[in-house]
Amino acid sequence: MKLAFSQDELDKLVSVDRLVVEPTVAGSGRNDVNFRVKIDGKHIWQYATWIDLLKRCFSERLKTRRPTYKDVTCCDEWLSFANFFEWVNREVDYKGRPIGMALDKDIIVRGNKVYSPSTCTFVPEVVNSLVSDSKSARGVLPVGVHLDSFSGKYVAQFSFFGKSKHIGYYADPKEAFAAYKIAKEAQIRVVASQYKAVLKKEAHDALMRWEIFENA
Repeated sequence: MKLAFSQDELDKLVSVDRLVVEPTVAGSGRNDVNFRVKIDGKHIWQYATWIDLLKRCFSERLKTRRPTYKDVTCCDEWLSFANFFEWVNREVDYKGRPIGMALDKDIIVRGNKVYSPSTCTFVPEVVNSLVSDSKSARGVLPVGVHLDSFSGKYVAQFSFFGKSKHIGYYADPKEAFAAYKIAKEAQIRVVASQYKAVLKKEAHDALMRWEIFENA
């Protein structure tokens, strides 16, 4: 196999030759492909995606800065870049970098902490942000609820496409959460339906039955 490819050529590769190398990437990963992973000084998108997930799994500095990654890890199979490269090309149907999509590990299997072929898929970034937990930002109140200091009432709202969607004011935080739960679950189903054509079936089905919990 030749050492240098264009990005278009790499996007079409079904299988790659493997080298026997020691783990050197993020302390655990093996760059074991027999071709260059940089084109004009920039990492190919498959390699950049792999580096990013390895950092989430093995960078203590990142885990300290972002506690949601505390228990996140990677399956042994994906410690090999060759294995990840073949999976990711197959996952996007050899169409190249999925623009506007994010590699997700915990929609197909909710609460999953392991990056692996059976748990990961690409989803639109708006879908990924819609189901993200904001526990660190909300304190002790239920998800989707905050106290309005001016009125003394509890506000139910959520963000969508970077904008806040106001649901209402309530005297009790549990009442506010109940309203939030109905509105948020409905919004997730609407978005899942809108993006059904680009979502993996398992991800779409999981989103259609997605349930919002008070403390998760």
